[in-house]
Formats: sequence, C-alpha cells, structure tokens
Amino acid sequence: KQREAGNWYGAICAAPAVALAPSGLLPPQATCHPAFESTLAEAGVSAADLSMRVVVDDEWRCVTSRGPGTAIDFALKLVEVVEGPEAAAAVGAPMVLPRNAAALL
Repeated sequence: KQREAGNWYGAICAAPAVALAPSGLLPPQATCHPAFESTLAEAGVSAADLSMRVVVDDEWRCVTSRGPGTAIDFALKLVEVVEGPEAAAAVGAPMVLPRNAAALL
C-alpha cells in the first residue's frame, strides 16, 4: 500500500529477499542480510549495493538495510528521508553514537 501511494517504505535483514522480492516490491537498488544476497543478486541488484549498510532507492522510495547491526543506521536514514537531515541529526545526537556514525549513512 505504501508503494502504491507513493510513500516511503523499508525492509531490513532478510525482509528485502523474503517479503519485498516475492511481492514485486524489491527496488533495483537494495541490500539485505548477507545470507540472502543471492536472492537479490538474481533479481538484478548490483553487488555494490549488496555490500552497503543502508541503501536508498529514491525512485522507488524504499530504504533497505542488512541486519541487526545496521538497525540504527536504517532507522536514522528513514527519519532523514521522511523528515530531513536535521531531524535525523536531532534524533541521532542523544544516542551517543560513534563520531563517524553519520559517515556510515
């Protein structure tokens, strides 16, 4: 429903492969948990995207991420695309993230 309405949507860990791909919601630019990379590769996702912690497909308005270790990156990127970089910075600042955390996004 989110895609049809032109809204942002996202998936993390195995979800891009097991939920988005079978339902036709997998964007051309995406990533997922390493154990499911072959599913996305078979769907045409580039190897460069698969190695990224978080991938944003602006055309499809979809954010994907790799797994539990990238959950904060994923969450902050969702805030950024929906509310803007200032909002993401305001949310991330009190989290006491490493200084280079913004570079991971």
